[in-house]
Amino acid sequence: MSDAAVPDGYSALREGCAVVERSWVACWEVSGADRQRFLNAYLTCDVKVLAPGAGAYGFFTDKQGRIEADAVVLALADRLRVELPADRAGAQAERLRKFVIADRVEIVAGAELVPLTLAGPAAEELLAAAGAPALPEAAWSHAPAAPFGVEVILVRQGRMGAPAFTLWGPAAAAPELAAAFAARGAVPASFEALEVVRVEAGIPRFGADFGPENFPQETGIEEAVSYTKGCYLGQEVVARIHYRGGVQRRLVGLAFDGDAAPAHGAALRHDGREAGAVGSALRSPALGRPIGLAIVHQRAAEPGTVLEVEGGGSAEVAALPFL
Repeated sequence: MSDAAVPDGYSALREGCAVVERSWVACWEVSGADRQRFLNAYLTCDVKVLAPGAGAYGFFTDKQGRIEADAVVLALADRLRVELPADRAGAQAERLRKFVIADRVEIVAGAELVPLTLAGPAAEELLAAAGAPALPEAAWSHAPAAPFGVEVILVRQGRMGAPAFTLWGPAAAAPELAAAFAARGAVPASFEALEVVRVEAGIPRFGADFGPENFPQETGIEEAVSYTKGCYLGQEVVARIHYRGGVQRRLVGLAFDGDAAPAHGAALRHDGREAGAVGSALRSPALGRPIGLAIVHQRAAEPGTVLEVEGGGSAEVAALPFL
């Protein structure tokens, strides 16, 4: 989109209801008697405590405690569904399969499933009109539903920046469902619109704002890590950071000067020294200026600090969320 444009669906996300097929999210499932114990050994969130209908957000970490991918785990009656970025899903599943030795588990791709998301303050009303039952209340909680007669798993979505629900259903039915919701007032939304709302809410995204070079604590996402669950791959490093003084970098908001957002990855400097790099950067229609997110060194992380941006211009560190 052009810097001054308002992306398709942004107003609906803020004032009504938007519908979007999130093709950039994929899933696979873990079944078998040992599924919770097995997956619990590779995620930072506590999987063992999840009862059917509950869910959690966490990180897959390597043995150095750095993030390999983020994931949402949904506990179904007989299996666990794991949502990941589509470009990480296959590799992460294959990596976990290598650890299956005597465990009674099976990891199966969910390629036939597609997440259709309704987001915005009117999403609940639209779902109720479509015949959805009492809606899940806690983030990542979920229940079976059949809007317009299509059987789905309805999830109370977290980390969107707007009230949202995701319907995991058959890929073949997604266009029909999207059209049915659109006929009742939902506005098709773009990925760019979701990104604007996410950044305005100060929510970082894997691959844009953090990645394999980062420790969990640098993201500021406290819900993603349990410090009481016991061992998992990378747990010793993550726990040591938590209990012995924290990390040297953390997530901040950035308010850029001028009218255009800088390029992703542009270097940030403070007092002549490198402080970090620009993550998500875009124009906020609500604020009327370009904003962004970045993980920067603690010495440059206080709100009000002015950073130099590679290529020209500056950014002022802002408290999160922006809205």
